[in-house]
Amino acid sequence: MEYLVTGRQAKAIDTYTIEQTGIPSLVLMERASLCVAEEVQKTADQMHLPVVRIAVVCGSGNNGGDGIATARILHERGLDVCIFLAGKREKMSADCQKQLAIAEKLSVPIGNGTDLSAYNIIIDAIFGIGLDRPVEGNYRDWITAINHAASCGSCIIAIDIPSGIHTDSGHVMGLAVRARKTVTFGYVKTGLVFYPGADYAGQVICRDIGFDPAARKAVGLQYITYTKDDCQRLPKRCADSNKGTYGHVLIIAGSKNMAGAAYFSALAAYRMGVGLVTVYTPESNRCILQQLLPEAVLKTYPDTQEDFSALPDLLKNYQAIVLGPGLGQGPAAENIVRTVTASDCQIPLIIDADALNILSKNRNWLSESMIPTVITPHMKELSRLTGHNIQYLKENLVQVCEAFTREYGVICIAKDTRTMIIDNFETIYINLSGNNGMSTGGSGDILTGMIAGLCGQHMPLNQAARLGVYLHGRAGDIAASSKGFHSMTASDVLNAIPELLKKITMN
Repeated sequence: MEYLVTGRQAKAIDTYTIEQTGIPSLVLMERASLCVAEEVQKTADQMHLPVVRIAVVCGSGNNGGDGIATARILHERGLDVCIFLAGKREKMSADCQKQLAIAEKLSVPIGNGTDLSAYNIIIDAIFGIGLDRPVEGNYRDWITAINHAASCGSCIIAIDIPSGIHTDSGHVMGLAVRARKTVTFGYVKTGLVFYPGADYAGQVICRDIGFDPAARKAVGLQYITYTKDDCQRLPKRCADSNKGTYGHVLIIAGSKNMAGAAYFSALAAYRMGVGLVTVYTPESNRCILQQLLPEAVLKTYPDTQEDFSALPDLLKNYQAIVLGPGLGQGPAAENIVRTVTASDCQIPLIIDADALNILSKNRNWLSESMIPTVITPHMKELSRLTGHNIQYLKENLVQVCEAFTREYGVICIAKDTRTMIIDNFETIYINLSGNNGMSTGGSGDILTGMIAGLCGQHMPLNQAARLGVYLHGRAGDIAASSKGFHSMTASDVLNAIPELLKKITMN
């Protein structure tokens, strides 16, 4: 697990380390500059040119100071480097002024103008994490010059965050540098993982420069993400076991001509290691599901059935329940959703797809429900649930989901380019696995099954949500490696789960 930070949190960690721990700001700046210089040196060596020319474009704040110190280090190592001052000398921070004075005493070249076309590598040290308003004036000219050089083949390396990208949201503040690499320090900033900031950042390299670990607790970091190490959270299996050891999941899914959603969700639960899956679906799906998934137990009801009063008794025999994939939005589906949410069972419930659309018209069913619940809406479904348009959601996703979670008592998996999980715990999960090839029909059905499969093996619901989302993305990445982004289907993601889990359990 790794923490991600906002701009305010990054500044607070820096301040804590300087004021409480006693590490001088210039020491932190020197360490940061050494990290950047190492990455620049590595990039220069890979170019295999007789001479690599390097330009460092510096603002007047501490990010500019990082850039000036980087230029001085590279100059001392014998590289052809030149400093360009995008900010005014009289407005420089104290540390930036000190770095400039040192660089001038050591005769580091300082250039004029904004023509960067002759440079192979350009280091962006204009703004850093402090930008809170649109880019204007002279700074626009510099960013335009950097991006023009990039279009002509120059390699752009940003310090901490590309200039013009909002540190928290990843939004472009009018104009922003498009970097090939971004070297950031201590913790990755949220603006480097949210889009479009992630596109502008290129490869993100996070380096330790000695921030006090106690600062993390003092500041109260909120955002987390999973890494490969978190795969060890996968439920363990033991030799002395049977199918009952690994739980029983109920999948309430499918409608006439929509058997695929039930199949994807049920097989995904099996792929995650659950002992037994029962599918509750219309009678018209019996033959196809028996052929596609003979391992599943089927409980069917007539396609025209209206009375589901017996359903609550069925719910009590499972460790997790999925509700909604391919369910449709007709009277039968509405009756099922109403019956399940009104039941008194305390079994973890994962709600997706058609069930979410039904609940968007009957939100009181959700507020009155006492079942521990995860909802898995994509942006359109979340828009229907909350009444906010998609643009508003993208700009205020955390606030909207936090309010919804508090009001309805659910865990919200907001599916988007960067899926977020908001619950009643102290941290918010941001998922970094997965790819655009997963934007295909059936992918969400697989996610619900994966989460249910983890819950079925007695993993707490909030932990199953986080690990399920992460592993879902990892399976998608494996599928993309063999199929490519354009040709991926949900079946490819489903078929990648065994390979993924084999790698995890065999290591």
